[in-house]
Amino acid sequence: MRQEKILLSLNELKFATSEHLRQLHSLGSLRNALKVLNQMKEYLTIRKHNGRNVYYLNNLGREIIGAETEIKWSLTVDHHLLRNDMLLYFECPSDWRAEQKITFKYKNGLSYKESTIIPDATFTLHNIFHFLEVDRTQSMSENKKKINQYKLLSPAIEEQFKHKPILVFYTTTESRKGLLEKLCSEVQLENIIISKEDLR
Repeated sequence: MRQEKILLSLNELKFATSEHLRQLHSLGSLRNALKVLNQMKEYLTIRKHNGRNVYYLNNLGREIIGAETEIKWSLTVDHHLLRNDMLLYFECPSDWRAEQKITFKYKNGLSYKESTIIPDATFTLHNIFHFLEVDRTQSMSENKKKINQYKLLSPAIEEQFKHKPILVFYTTTESRKGLLEKLCSEVQLENIIISKEDLR
């Protein structure tokens, strides 16, 4: 049963470290987590990445749980791992959705225009909508465009749900955190900016 739960969560996460799986499935110490995952190695592909084991489903693992999509190692691995950090940081919200497209209308003069965004994740916390963006190597000009899109979306949510949404950025360095805080404050957008340093 525990092994099946781990396989199912890996199917959702795509890639995960032993630390992610240890926390998600209450596997006790890291040593114990590694022991449990080692017992499952026939179902997993294990790859060393930046000094950590990264796990994902192999063909047999997918077969066991009936997963159809084959997971292949790619350049997006770090992105997935950073998003997992935030899933755990916010204590696994029940309505967590990864990369769900949102199309909305916003007022442009006397008419309305349509825009689409694909947050890295969406979730609610204390009945407030949160949108997560993982910032790793994105240019700040691209981040500024995203922030402006969320600024356009904010009034639509406030009108319909009677609250302002919060944009969460998870970034790699303190200097990038400072730049993102500045960009969000310039447009007066509700935000939470977290760096990897904050999680240590």
